[in-house]
Amino acid sequence: MRVLKDKELNVNLSQLLFAFSLALDIAENRNFEHSRRTAYISYNIAKHIGLNEDKLNNIFYAALIHDIGMTGQLSSYTIKEIHYKSKLKEEHCFLGSQIAEKLPLSDDISKYILYHHESWDGSGVYGLKGDEIPIESQIINLADSFDIDNCNILETKLGRENFGKWLERKSGQASNPLLVKVLGEIAEQDKFWFDIKFHNMHQLLNMIMPKEEKIINMDDLKRIADAFALLIDNKSKFTHRHSRGVAKISRKMAEYLKYSSNEIEKVEIAGLLHDLGKLVVPNEILEKSSKLTKEEFEVIKSHPYYTKIILQQINGLEDIAEWAGNHHEKLNGKGYPEKLDAIRMTNEDQILAVADIYQALTEDRPYRGGMSRNKAMEILKSMGKDGFISKKMIEILDNVV
Repeated sequence: MRVLKDKELNVNLSQLLFAFSLALDIAENRNFEHSRRTAYISYNIAKHIGLNEDKLNNIFYAALIHDIGMTGQLSSYTIKEIHYKSKLKEEHCFLGSQIAEKLPLSDDISKYILYHHESWDGSGVYGLKGDEIPIESQIINLADSFDIDNCNILETKLGRENFGKWLERKSGQASNPLLVKVLGEIAEQDKFWFDIKFHNMHQLLNMIMPKEEKIINMDDLKRIADAFALLIDNKSKFTHRHSRGVAKISRKMAEYLKYSSNEIEKVEIAGLLHDLGKLVVPNEILEKSSKLTKEEFEVIKSHPYYTKIILQQINGLEDIAEWAGNHHEKLNGKGYPEKLDAIRMTNEDQILAVADIYQALTEDRPYRGGMSRNKAMEILKSMGKDGFISKKMIEILDNVV
């Protein structure tokens, strides 16, 4: 077994993208497991027409994140709006391809995402026609379209009884007649319909996802984390620099504590991903200028829970999942979502917690302007006296900012 060098992690790329696809599918205005079902259907179509293993893997990855451009600044739109309005279709394809370029994936995947809303007859957003469209984009387009119509995302449900007529409408217009025929053949199996009704695609995709372990270094992981931090922060104009700010402060605190280079990198990555679960929170709550209701605050409190749930699915990121998911816990047990206390909170948890509070206090919010450094430190020191956060970490923060 290969010994990992400094700044390397043994992370399964499929598992990592699979976990992040959950973040996309639970985001505001999205349909649960849409990306995963699209990946499952795309893989089966691609396998049926005999594409080689490399292409199967790339289609699987591209389909898992095909809607990555629908988060961030486009998160306020519904799937219906994005799929009915050409400008929004074009924008989410373009943004998705740009984000995919930042990930340690084949360059082809960015292209597949860019063209996944092209139509066979040339009426798509970029005007490509027929075989000008990459076959992989054609496959994802058909799978995406089928899942949207079949799973009641756009207010009407396709259903098996209307499937034949749906195929006829697609053939030669939106979709390649050959691929439409293939999907029809696959759908003749009862198994296909049972599979897509299955409420958790996890087991199904585990059987088909690429199994090869991919050694990625910490820099690659940081690229992935940075891409998702951009999506998270762009969700609201009030958080456009939050995750990167928390990551920068957390890194400085870890350096001050003379952590190893690997631990410093992991703390920074935890900072980049700590608000991953905020993709679930509607913008009207994030940007509300008045006091939140009890129900709205419950939604806010769910975001570190989802952060941890998503990251815990990735073997090798166990520490990062804990630190990122515990950033709203307090030493006196009055934090959320697990009500941890001083005994159960690690130094890394406390670094993230202090960095998050400082960064939030110094940023503009809907209900107030950003505070000065001195005012923010005054509030933090008061919280330290009251037993909410670590006095030691506040002192370190004071030194590094």
